Order: sequence, then C-alpha cells, then structure tokens
Amino acid sequence: MAQLKLAIEHGQPMEDAAVRFQAAIREAQDRFGTWIRRVDWSDDRHAATLSGPGYEVRLWFDDRDVHAQGRIPLAWKLFEGAMQSYVKRVIERAS
Repeated sequence: MAQLKLAIEHGQPMEDAAVRFQAAIREAQDRFGTWIRRVDWSDDRHAATLSGPGYEVRLWFDDRDVHAQGRIPLAWKLFEGAMQSYVKRVIERAS
C-alpha cells in the first residue's frame, strides 16, 4: 500500500466549488464504476470517501483547495501525476 496526499487549487467561490466537487464525484462514479464500489458523503457534501478493491481515499474541499488523502495500491502511485491532472480537468470543466 502507498499513501496518496494531493491538494489542488480550485480557484472557485465555495458555492461553485461545491457544485463542481459533487459533479466530479458523480462523473468519476459513472466513468470508473467498476473501481469505485462505494461513496460515503459527509452531511454537508463537502467531503466524500471513495473505496474499492485495495483502496480508500477521502476527498474534500475547502475555500482554496480540493484534497485527496488515503491509501492506494503501490502500483497506482506511479500514476499520481496523471490522477492529479485528471482531477484538475474534471473540476475545471464540471458545472
């Protein structure tokens, strides 16, 4: 297992960040449903924990950044840069 710890600046007002964050999680579920077996949302929907085979990652956002932190398979660590780019693209285009 490896640790994942990312912070990506979203550059949005909190209301917009909330809409984009939730849309990004839904898109990830639609696109990677075979890997995302479970999504547990916080009450305010400003955080979600995604889990599946061999991983658990908590995603949340604050007034500046979107954060991802958790444990992932070691092989996924090689794709950390690609994951960061993907998350950034989804957040920027989600509406």
